[in-house]
Amino acid sequence: NMPALTPKGRIAKGKALEDYVASQIVEKGLDPRAHRSFGSGNTNTEKSDIWTSLQILGQNVGIECKHADTISIPEWWRQAKKLSSLGYEPLLVFKQTADKYSDTKTVMYLDTLLELLKKLKEVENLLAKRN
Repeated sequence: NMPALTPKGRIAKGKALEDYVASQIVEKGLDPRAHRSFGSGNTNTEKSDIWTSLQILGQNVGIECKHADTISIPEWWRQAKKLSSLGYEPLLVFKQTADKYSDTKTVMYLDTLLELLKKLKEVENLLAKRN
């Protein structure tokens, strides 16, 4: 684990999570060019931490990554929601320092999750009718 007591340590920890998230998007075949946004985590600009063409229900995804010892979902979600004003579907991705990267979690709107599952079910039903 990286020491996060210093600002450089916190930035390094955040960059490591952002790199992990981008690599997962690439590995799952969702966007071969996904990568950590330049200067993310150490600027005041409102932008996604991950540059990706990934979309959810036709809307570009805005990903806010948080790698911390203590979970602060309400505060983090307020940051992620700011991406909505830029036209993104906000996703909050977080990892507690002691957790493995494979235990990284995501917060999204319930309605978005249910609409995704509904769309998946519609596709499955279409495929089942073809067979």
